Amino acid sequence: MKKTKLPDAWKKTTAELETALRNDRKEYLHAKKNHAVTWRKEFLTIQVKQSKKKQWTSRKARDRFLRLRRMKQREEARRRRRAQSKGSTGGLQAIQVEEQLPNGQVDLRTLTDRRQVEQGCMQENRARYDQTRSPYTTPPMDEPLYSMFTGADAERNSHALLEGRLPMPDGIDSYTQLFLEQCRFHQGHSMIPMEVSPDDHTYFWSPNPENKGSEPHGLHNGHFKAGIYSPTVAQCDALFRHIPLTTGFVPDNWRHLMNFAIGKKPGDFRLTKMRTIQLMNSESQANYKKLGRLAMAYGEEHHLLADGQCGARKHHQAIDLALSKRLVWDLLILQRRSAGWISNDAKSCFDRVVHWVAVIAMMRLAITWNALRMMFDTLATSTHRVRTGFGDSEERSPFYCTISGLRPGQRSGPAHLSFG
Repeated sequence: MKKTKLPDAWKKTTAELETALRNDRKEYLHAKKNHAVTWRKEFLTIQVKQSKKKQWTSRKARDRFLRLRRMKQREEARRRRRAQSKGSTGGLQAIQVEEQLPNGQVDLRTLTDRRQVEQGCMQENRARYDQTRSPYTTPPMDEPLYSMFTGADAERNSHALLEGRLPMPDGIDSYTQLFLEQCRFHQGHSMIPMEVSPDDHTYFWSPNPENKGSEPHGLHNGHFKAGIYSPTVAQCDALFRHIPLTTGFVPDNWRHLMNFAIGKKPGDFRLTKMRTIQLMNSESQANYKKLGRLAMAYGEEHHLLADGQCGARKHHQAIDLALSKRLVWDLLILQRRSAGWISNDAKSCFDRVVHWVAVIAMMRLAITWNALRMMFDTLATSTHRVRTGFGDSEERSPFYCTISGLRPGQRSGPAHLSFG
């Protein structure tokens, strides 16, 4: 709307829009015929003069500028191809599966059939989000904890645990008991009131880019960004976000997830070596982002974050932690002291997060039960489709796993990992 200079286009009639379109077309053809060559020469002359006057402070700054310009040119070319329906959009068109040979060796077989590629992706995702139960059951997924925090009394037991009123069940190991004993509200705890007002809705969508991907069942980000220019539309959109956030209700159009695999290494098409990204509904993502921000702000205000936690925090950078690590080692070397350092990159962090544990961790940060129920019920009851180089799959797979796993692309994910 800003580019067309018609922010109130939705108020105009079809005849007025067609008239404006014809006038713009006439002006464009007139300028193209009489001024295009002259304007192009002037533009190129100005660009040459500016490039000659440009004084780079360093070679690094020049390389960065050229790299960003190449990225911008590639993005513009991709947009033109998509608009003109030319070329391929890419995507996974082949997978490799491991087969056991009679001699005991493992061979890789390449599958290029569309159905086999889609089925392989779905099977891999099911296994990925079920790692808390297979091949070994983790303590939060074992009885009696699983029934206590996922059954009919889940809300009451969660509040009792955080308030220190829940007796420790029999049959759990000592480490799990120590973890549960740390799950407590801090002194002076109070829940944050959940609300999505039209101002909050407008504030959220104003800076967001409209070209960010979302699940195709719902409206695209650009629709919500355009809607904030109409007070009536913005109020309706805010209300459709407010109701699920305060009641725990999950709309049907939120219960769809689109999965696509991204290769980590060129030429390696093994599904176990790929990363799965999931597209979600734009409205649900907006609510997830709101909950993540509220949780992080509450944690910062009440000093609930660890000092060494540098990710997903304002005024913190991972490079500061890396520098501190390097300085510690330098001091140890100068003092000739013995020391050890363990850097553990946990495998499948997002995939192994148990939902009821994440709920308790977020409740400690004053997020209400209904807001969390909205979030995790969406993940637990969604159907999945797969996007590959062949297009979107027609077959829908039911939920991959109802009780574990955050989703790559979920906007509240950093907050869960910061406090979980």
